[in-house]
Amino acid sequence: MARQIVSTSAAVIRVTGSDAASFLQGQCSADLTKTNNVHALWLNRKGRVLAHTLIIKEPDRSFLILCPHLSAADAIAVMSSNLIADDVTLTDETSQWKTGIVWGDAVSHFDSGIRFWPSARTSFESWEVLFPKDMSMEANESDISFIEKNRIESGIPSVPEDCGANEFPQECGIDDWVSYNKGCYLGQEVMARIQSMGSLRRSLRQISATEVLRGDIELKSPDTGKIVGTMKSFMGKTGLALVSIDCAEGTTLDSSIGPVLVGRLAKLPKYS
Repeated sequence: MARQIVSTSAAVIRVTGSDAASFLQGQCSADLTKTNNVHALWLNRKGRVLAHTLIIKEPDRSFLILCPHLSAADAIAVMSSNLIADDVTLTDETSQWKTGIVWGDAVSHFDSGIRFWPSARTSFESWEVLFPKDMSMEANESDISFIEKNRIESGIPSVPEDCGANEFPQECGIDDWVSYNKGCYLGQEVMARIQSMGSLRRSLRQISATEVLRGDIELKSPDTGKIVGTMKSFMGKTGLALVSIDCAEGTTLDSSIGPVLVGRLAKLPKYS
């Protein structure tokens, strides 16, 4: 297959200063000492998800942070909320860069100057890319709807569509982006407690229906009529929903559009 690209929009923040590495290490969920490019979550003190970012360490020891779902101002607000006396500067560089998702022939061989991370949005091997605005990439343009359809049909969770400020990473299958042994960071105590006690009440699962799904439908227990699930991402008759931990694979729930079948747990793709 010829190389394909979907152009995306994302905030791009550069973090500089003598305390940049230690500051980021103490704020996000990823262990930045293990690799130079990584997916990372930003949690609040209760362990809920505020943002998903992709972080890369530059040769000059600064960091470039790609945030696919927040404006630059909002991304900086999340990242700087606990910045007090550190020698750290966060600069909006969004206008200097282009972003996209790439797959196809020789997908992992990129020209110098292109930053890249394994994408977490497709069931097949693909890459999130960041490259200078004046640079072009040899690839055929594709449509974001193709990526989104594949993501939902493959049961791949996404921030903030499926996991946001009301959810824990572990509920939504994105705990691969959480380090449990790197030391203190914002939300770390809650992450450790969940790991040790396994005290989750909900899980994100694939669902399917005989009718087209909608965001406002309520998923109810056929036995009690109690609401046991909340719709998240959906496309056509397939979607993702956050449901009670008691709703195992194969459970049929009631809704205003008819029966909804609960499928497997949502999880990140093997390539990410």
